[in-house]
Amino acid sequence: MNPALPGGAPGDADGGEPNAWLVSGRLSYAGIPYKNLQQGTKQGPNPDQLRIDVHLATAEVALTAPWQTKLSLQLPGGRLATSTLAESRTDSDLGDAELRLRQSLPSWKSLRLDIGAGVVLATGPYVPKSGAANLPPEASYLTLGRGVTWAIGELQVSTSLSDDISAYGEFSTRTPLGKTEDDFDWGTEARGVIGGRLRLPLRLSALAIGEWQWRGSATEPDPFVGGRIETANAGGHWVTLMPALGYEVTSAFSVLAGARILAYSDVRGNQLVPSVGGFLSLNGRWSFGIGKTRKSISNADGQVSSASPVLGTITIVDYWATWCAPCKEIAALLEEAKGDWDSVTIVKVDASAYPDSAIALPNGAEGLPVIEIFDESGNSKHVLIGPDALKVVDIVNAMRDN
Repeated sequence: MNPALPGGAPGDADGGEPNAWLVSGRLSYAGIPYKNLQQGTKQGPNPDQLRIDVHLATAEVALTAPWQTKLSLQLPGGRLATSTLAESRTDSDLGDAELRLRQSLPSWKSLRLDIGAGVVLATGPYVPKSGAANLPPEASYLTLGRGVTWAIGELQVSTSLSDDISAYGEFSTRTPLGKTEDDFDWGTEARGVIGGRLRLPLRLSALAIGEWQWRGSATEPDPFVGGRIETANAGGHWVTLMPALGYEVTSAFSVLAGARILAYSDVRGNQLVPSVGGFLSLNGRWSFGIGKTRKSISNADGQVSSASPVLGTITIVDYWATWCAPCKEIAALLEEAKGDWDSVTIVKVDASAYPDSAIALPNGAEGLPVIEIFDESGNSKHVLIGPDALKVVDIVNAMRDN
């Protein structure tokens, strides 16, 4: 078994502005002890005090194109520490690499739909499984490499319920494309996730994630009468709860930490099931533009759909929306400060229809609020995203003093 880590957290969109490319990376760690043998839904005897501690690290890098196509590569590696009353051993190696292609479909209001496909490559070392009925229960699934290529299909839905609350759901399935070298046939697997994020003060976020996993039965050659038989100790259902806390260090870097708590499991045969574990994820994203141009296009109210600086003055471009509560707070700050400012121009950009409209947000911006500040020569000096946008008055005052 490869213990799954949370993927994109609720509210973590990969979308950017038109003509902007996004490079993102994630480095995750999960520590999960397996120390309880279970039969069906009941705890089974464990006279040898068998225990396996899983330490799994996963590195992921992704490139998202301006048309919202995302290509990602994920490579796990880790250590399995196995112990009984009689002995102990540690196995360390790389796991199976995962390559995915995901496409975001046109958004409808605040609802976003992503579809994806991918493959799992047999890059990790594989331990033969045929004859697993004669092996200890844990041998069926606790492994980093599984000796065969898998196909992946994914569907994700995400939405913003308010300025501070977002939610998402995901369903994915994977199936082996053939059998292993010892003719072992893994069963098809499925995974469902629902989650929500609540933004808190001080750049913190509280997350609640629920995960359901199902594994079908595996089969192997029958060495006695020929044909195939179902493998003992393989397959079942698991439900895991993952409370977590996130911290946005900067607009480009965040940290996520939480616990993995098994809430329910129903396994076939005798299997080790996970106890309470934890995970830590470091996330970064960087965007860059290719051939980006921005034009001033006035609407009926004299506002613009995208903005260029006014030369000779410090230009503040305030991207706002009717549904953005922090934007109202920023507007009040600018209204109060502008009476003391000379040679400062404030340009308001109505982004209420973003991302469905043609509005081009500055590089690195993936949502509101956003403030971009240009100096007198028309050079972009600051792009303030999220909570940083509330610092606009202090930053402009510092620019005026220099």
